[in-house]
Amino acid sequence: MRRILKKIKQGQNINDEEYLQLMNYIEQLGGDSFASYTVFHKQYAAILFKTYAIYLPPFPVGLDELYEYLTQNHEAIEKLSDLPASITSFPPALHPFLNHCLNYDYALLQQLQKSLPDSLPKPLSLPRPRSREVIFKYEEANPYKEIGLKNHFERLARYTFVSRLQTYRYLTRSKAVEDRIEVIGGDQLGGIFTNKQKSIYYYIFLTESDFEKANQACYLLNLAFYGK
Repeated sequence: MRRILKKIKQGQNINDEEYLQLMNYIEQLGGDSFASYTVFHKQYAAILFKTYAIYLPPFPVGLDELYEYLTQNHEAIEKLSDLPASITSFPPALHPFLNHCLNYDYALLQQLQKSLPDSLPKPLSLPRPRSREVIFKYEEANPYKEIGLKNHFERLARYTFVSRLQTYRYLTRSKAVEDRIEVIGGDQLGGIFTNKQKSIYYYIFLTESDFEKANQACYLLNLAFYGK
C-alpha cells in the first residue's frame, strides 16, 4: 500500500489492480477504525478527487446513507429536530456523521429540517427498493477505463431505487460546465460524470416506471451529489 500511496501523492496513474487494493484498503479503514479513516481522508481526499475523480466522503457512512435512510424512513425526518436526544433512533453507523454535524456543521441539519418534510416524498413516492444486485455496464466492459467512474457508479448504487447503471457516450466537443442528473423517462435518468480528462454521459435505470417517482429520485440524487 505504501507504493500506491506514494504514486497518489506524486499524481501518477494507478492500474486496475492498484485501484482495487486502494478501494479495499479504504473500505477496511472505514469499518475498522473511524479515527484512522479520518486521518486518511485529511491526507488523501483532495488529491484523490482532483487527480482521479474518486470521491472519498468525510465519513464512511455519511450524507448519502442519511438521505437514503430518511427516504425509506420518512418518520425519522421529524427526529432530526430532536438531536442529539434522538440519536439512538438512527442507525449506529450514522452516529459519527450526525455528531459531527451537531458540533461543526449544524447548518446542514437545519437545511435538512427545512427542506425534507416539504420536498422529499414519502417512501411510496420513490421507486420501490430493488430485489436484485445493481447491474453495471461499462464501455468495453472495463470499469477502470475512465478514472473515477467506477467510484461514482458505486456511490449511485447505494440508492435502492437504482437497478442498472450504464455508460452511453462521451461529450466530444468539450467537458460539461457542471455535472448533473436529469429525467429521461418514467424508469430512466441520465447523468453526466466529469473527470480531469473528459465528460461522460450515462444512464440510471430505476426499479419501476413512474414519471413522478422518477422526478423525485432525480431530485434526491441531485441534492445528495450536487447540493441542488
